[in-house]
Amino acid sequence: MWGHTAKVPPVGNRFVRRFNLVLFVIVLGLVAGQGALSASSGEPAAPAPTFTSEGAWDWETGLFTLTLKTPLPTDTEATPPKRRYLAERAAERLVQQEFVRQAGNLPVASGRSLAELMAEDPTLEAGVAQLGESLKFVSSRVDDAYTTLEMVWSVGLWDSIAPMLQEIPEPNPVPEWFQWYPSRDFSGLVIFAMGDLKWMGTGLQARWTPSLSFRLLNPRGEVIFDSTMADPQFFQKWGQAGISLSRFNEDRWRDRIGFDPLRIVARGVWGAQPGDLVLSEADWGRLLSRESNRRLLAEGRVLILYGPFPDYVPRPNPDSVIDESLPEVEVIPQPPAPSSAAPAAAAGGH
Repeated sequence: MWGHTAKVPPVGNRFVRRFNLVLFVIVLGLVAGQGALSASSGEPAAPAPTFTSEGAWDWETGLFTLTLKTPLPTDTEATPPKRRYLAERAAERLVQQEFVRQAGNLPVASGRSLAELMAEDPTLEAGVAQLGESLKFVSSRVDDAYTTLEMVWSVGLWDSIAPMLQEIPEPNPVPEWFQWYPSRDFSGLVIFAMGDLKWMGTGLQARWTPSLSFRLLNPRGEVIFDSTMADPQFFQKWGQAGISLSRFNEDRWRDRIGFDPLRIVARGVWGAQPGDLVLSEADWGRLLSRESNRRLLAEGRVLILYGPFPDYVPRPNPDSVIDESLPEVEVIPQPPAPSSAAPAAAAGGH
């Protein structure tokens, strides 16, 4: 004070620094409070959209379908068409990864899935992922409550997925039966494999399970026919065989097996999983002893009937008001009507 001059900082700068410090503390407290509130309520501050996916394959039609379900945005300011549009774009971004995941469950051989093969061969996984970018769009629909979107895509089993498993420019020849065997030319082959069959080598019984690439064996366990012997042109068209679940109707398969097929019964199943079929020596003799019948196997002119036995017993309709236990037409006997011929004759005699 005496002979000294005190340096006092400007009032304006000090006020600004204190104001910034107080503002920072307030913002930090608000952020911490929101985090504590979210943690105490058990709900995330910004929940990520949920979705479900499902993969299915139909052996009869030769199609793999991918179904994605995702909730529509809950933004009240957006119009319903815009909410649907946003949900569709979000689902389309998930198609590729979900296709790879769901297609991995597809059985490709006896006891092996596509996921196992992709784990062994990265190039196969890359090919499946690339295929996921070109799936065929099937449908898009919203439920009645307008809360969930369902979109469906499809891809061919034989023309798209199967060729990636093996590239065979020239198929192996079908084995030839050199000794004479009583046989004739057939238009196709029908294998009856319904019900439980002997699981060779296990002492058990099992039902045959289809796959993209199966084998046909003889009772000694020798492989007589597999996918390496299939003609690539026909294999990509309709696979090794037509597959029908629990139905005897052959009419829809006429372009494949014709009107005069050889009908045989499978003697058992084979493999780590029951995915291969065993045929009798007599049936192999009739097939392999003639060139035209060997060509039936190579061209896939085969129909396999599998699954449980069909139930053709008619069941009563619970919605019917008619007593279906009674015959359709009930005939009630009636007394004969009196004849008018006798009075007419009597009248003519007078």
